[in-house]
Amino acid sequence: MGTPVHASSDGPALLTEHGLMEPVREMEFTARFTRADGELAAQAAAVAVTRAIDAPPSFVSPVLDAGRSASRCLLARSASDTCRIVLTADSSGITVSATDDVAVPLDAGDGAGAKNLPLLAVVDGLRVHHGPDGHVWVVWKGAWRRTGPVREVSGAS
Repeated sequence: MGTPVHASSDGPALLTEHGLMEPVREMEFTARFTRADGELAAQAAAVAVTRAIDAPPSFVSPVLDAGRSASRCLLARSASDTCRIVLTADSSGITVSATDDVAVPLDAGDGAGAKNLPLLAVVDGLRVHHGPDGHVWVVWKGAWRRTGPVREVSGAS
């Protein structure tokens, strides 16, 4: 699909459909685009951030689709000149966000982004957040693929 992120040129990929490889705890990838360049630029930004994942198309395609949908939703709700797509991977899953909040530095920590913003709406499975400063965050959250067989839990007889 792309050029996945590796610890070294001969090492394993750090981000796969099963999650992050130890000892990595969180990764974030950001691509910026301008409103003037339109939806094609937004789609290119979504492609850029998903290329970090070393996974089959069956896993990457829904993540990429989420990035495209989030960017379209953002462009419909924001008049900002500059926007960005943010892919975040941690132990809880994979998140794709589209936002017009380009002032938040990547090392801002857990308090930044949409995590603490009130939910404004849910549109086609995307959570739309609106910050007190007027910024819009459109967020999609996905799960990692389970490894091995899934255990069934049966009730007591």
